[in-house]
Amino acid sequence: MAKTVPAARYLFQRLRELNCHSVHGVPGDFFLRALDHVRPAGLNWIGNANELCAGYAADGYARAGHSIAARQSGHGPKVGALFTTYGVGELSAINAVAGSYAESIPVVHLVGTPSQKAWQVSSAARPIHHTLGDGRMNVYAEMAERITCAQTKFHKYRSVEDAVQAFDETLQECVLRSKPVYVSIPVDMLEAPVPLELLARPLQSITKGETGSVEDDLARNIAERIRTARAPLLIVDGLSYPYDLLAEVNALADMIPTACFGSALGTVDSDAKQWLGTLSGPIEYSNSADVVLIAGPILSDTNTAAWTAVPSTENRVMFNLDSVEMDGKVHQILGKTVLQRLLRELSSNPLTPVPLPARQLSNNLSVHTQITQDVFWSTMSPFLKPDDSVLLANGTPLIGGRDMEFPSRTQVFASSIWCSIGQMLPAAQGISLAKRDLGLPGRTILFEGDGSFQVTCQALSDIIRCRLDVTIFIVNNDGYTYERWLNGMQADYNHVPSWRYTELAKAFGAPSDYPVLAVTVRTMTELEDLLTQKAIHNGKGLKIVDVVMDAEDVPEKAKAGLRRAGEALRVQP
Repeated sequence: MAKTVPAARYLFQRLRELNCHSVHGVPGDFFLRALDHVRPAGLNWIGNANELCAGYAADGYARAGHSIAARQSGHGPKVGALFTTYGVGELSAINAVAGSYAESIPVVHLVGTPSQKAWQVSSAARPIHHTLGDGRMNVYAEMAERITCAQTKFHKYRSVEDAVQAFDETLQECVLRSKPVYVSIPVDMLEAPVPLELLARPLQSITKGETGSVEDDLARNIAERIRTARAPLLIVDGLSYPYDLLAEVNALADMIPTACFGSALGTVDSDAKQWLGTLSGPIEYSNSADVVLIAGPILSDTNTAAWTAVPSTENRVMFNLDSVEMDGKVHQILGKTVLQRLLRELSSNPLTPVPLPARQLSNNLSVHTQITQDVFWSTMSPFLKPDDSVLLANGTPLIGGRDMEFPSRTQVFASSIWCSIGQMLPAAQGISLAKRDLGLPGRTILFEGDGSFQVTCQALSDIIRCRLDVTIFIVNNDGYTYERWLNGMQADYNHVPSWRYTELAKAFGAPSDYPVLAVTVRTMTELEDLLTQKAIHNGKGLKIVDVVMDAEDVPEKAKAGLRRAGEALRVQP
């Protein structure tokens, strides 16, 4: 008799093949039986406080595979995964999944649904729980189709063998396109027998074919433009992380002047010979460039100073995952391959180095005054180490963090388009878990605003429950300071409740043998005294530093842009 494996175990073992060792989620009635197969498949179940946190954590887990250490070892996760129940569970996670789509993060969203029979007989007269009561069973999957690159709905297939074949193809799309996918499976199919021999069938190649001469011709054309340019420039952007372009852009950064947008912090080694820094600083140089290469572009308003830093079409060459744009024409070829061949062209005949503008470094003040944004970020730069994963939460950390100096092999997580508050705390949980699951080096360090922290504070209990290593600096400015500068500096709606952040680990049940360091700092002297202590640097256990700042304080260089953004909100259509 042929050997079989339950369908749920098949799903989990395929995830394991993609170096996903943990599945996030919240148990639900339509997939409880699936959870009995998590550990036999070699995975861990991470029961989150809510589905939104699970979605953000799965996103963070996948991002850990973008780090230099993960790619060099080949051990990084290729996907993150979450499992939610039909309707109420998947809708609670949809914000996070949409963010993964916007920022090109490969996440597998598994959904347990009502039985196959329920899909056939449900109606407004006999509605099933978790539905809208009008008989529309497919409405949630239709929502998911808009924010995922591929879908598999098991109830649509005649046999479970056909369904798992479609599932394999969906997984391949997830990795190939670096986007989330949606997989739904009815409760009565979770333990349907799947021939074991199907698991022996390898997942197909996750790289597209190459046309050879097209890439060579394009690379030679780009190289010639760089050689004849008066002021060439490479701009590295945030999608260089998921598109795996870091090796190429770092090699180019030794050849031509290189800068980055805010979402690409950490992508380029600050010791690169032609490194300029972030475009919040040497923006005048970028505007004068006559040839601009953009790797992994996310040309959103928040990422490009309201598009003022976006080069004109005739000046730029953009390298995407599966396309290269030049002269307004899009070539459907792998951006990574063209970059590799461009490097070969430039290496064969080295360029003459271009004189770079002087970089301005912030002064680090050590005084008994209140901590300010302008001093805090430069003070924290020496705290960072190679292989750290640094998360900059949306709001003032995202703005101020652009002034930090990042050491080699530092991964920075800075949203540039989704910008959802509350994203980063559960994402830090996912990143730290992936580092532990796969033995990736470095600390997980989160810079989080107090407003963002309060949105998904339950993720702190997930961190404690899993006994993860996470260091959190809470930028405590008594509310939504970013929004204050846009509108309502003194308005009540921009305030948040005052919490005792250093007491939260105890409130969330941190055990006595789990290392916790919790401290509040209000002055530069207190902050610098803390940074002299060994315990804050070891990255072990949970560390919460409540950094108290003025409610209206933002980095000085950000004020003009925030004022302009506030004025734009009041412009009449």
